[in-house]
Amino acid sequence: MAATMAAARERGEPGRRALYFCGSIRGGRDDRALYERIVSRLRRFGTVLTEHVAAPDLGVHGEATGARGARCGADRGGLRPGSLHRNCTRPGGGRPQPCRAPPRRGARPPAREKEPRLRLRVSEYASGWEEAAGGDKLIHERDLAWLQQADVVVAEVTQPSLGVGYELGRAVALNKRILCLFRPQSGRVLSAMIRGAADGLRFQVWDYEEGEVEAMLDRYFEADPSEEVAASPEPTA
Repeated sequence: MAATMAAARERGEPGRRALYFCGSIRGGRDDRALYERIVSRLRRFGTVLTEHVAAPDLGVHGEATGARGARCGADRGGLRPGSLHRNCTRPGGGRPQPCRAPPRRGARPPAREKEPRLRLRVSEYASGWEEAAGGDKLIHERDLAWLQQADVVVAEVTQPSLGVGYELGRAVALNKRILCLFRPQSGRVLSAMIRGAADGLRFQVWDYEEGEVEAMLDRYFEADPSEEVAASPEPTA
């Protein structure tokens, strides 16, 4: 707990809970606007370590870390996704990398280059993918550090996401308090590995409707912080 408070102080929020929010990124961004509402409400109850999950400029290709997902002109110039080109480099310069930006609708395909340029060295491809893997490694290590600092983990689990499932598994191993929010009206069925993990105390799964997400968060966090929150409400119809 002392370490958590110290981390919160470093972020300019002395004495506040550290909250870790999980939501889908590469698994799909259909619920991004809902994530924004959740993060906004969570700020009432503590410091949200993972506010970026709700960022409007964060797409399905993840964060721009100078590797996979690096920003370039490909989305404006019609360059082929996955191609290796000179416009997609690390901030401040560096080797070209595999571009993940989608082509602009109606954009012309890139002109064919002369035969010698088509024979890209294997080392260039290998270097690009190594840099992409390095970016993912940094994200993984950073998020795990935040997860270790967190007092409470809140996850919106309606959109299936491998990353969210992984984060929840690590949170259980760290004995974190966990609240999972799921919308049955989506037509999806929540994984048994999530719903079946609920114990009504440290790990809770609450079904809800989109319009009541703020009220659900209020109910969870307005309980006495020294006690466990009451068991999950009855699933909504």
